[in-house]
Amino acid sequence: MTQEEVDLLTKRKQGFDEFYEALIPTLVEFVGAMGVQPAHEVLNNATHFAPYLDKSLREMAMDSEKARGWLLLRVGQFIGEFFVQKYGGSWFVNEIEGSRYFARYVVGRFSRLNSMAPMLDPFQIAKTFVDTPVPRRLEALLSEVDAELIEIAGKAAPSA
Repeated sequence: MTQEEVDLLTKRKQGFDEFYEALIPTLVEFVGAMGVQPAHEVLNNATHFAPYLDKSLREMAMDSEKARGWLLLRVGQFIGEFFVQKYGGSWFVNEIEGSRYFARYVVGRFSRLNSMAPMLDPFQIAKTFVDTPVPRRLEALLSEVDAELIEIAGKAAPSA
């Protein structure tokens, strides 16, 4: 590992608690701003909120780079929390040297999949969503990612 990679990993690990503590109120605020109530329920039932956010975000246009960044962060947080809750996973900093997600905030360690190996970068998925021209389909994207996670878990599961 290069010194630059060590420094990046150290920085991300040191910033993780602050990142995670900010995630919760930001996600609740976002869901409420999209008109979905009770917004705090997203912390326990994110999968139930996908259809409502899909509808709210389908035609949303970004009029500036600031607006794009605002949406990208919040959609990434929602996507991460959606999969954490659906599959009993967690947020963490990827420490796997050489991984395409190295030193990124990811979700994984999914206890309800046949393998603990799959992980995803919800912000990369959010970038795909935000950069898609309207009308965007959040539920369709979540279904695609879900299918990929299940496929990866099946390939990574130990054979009997």
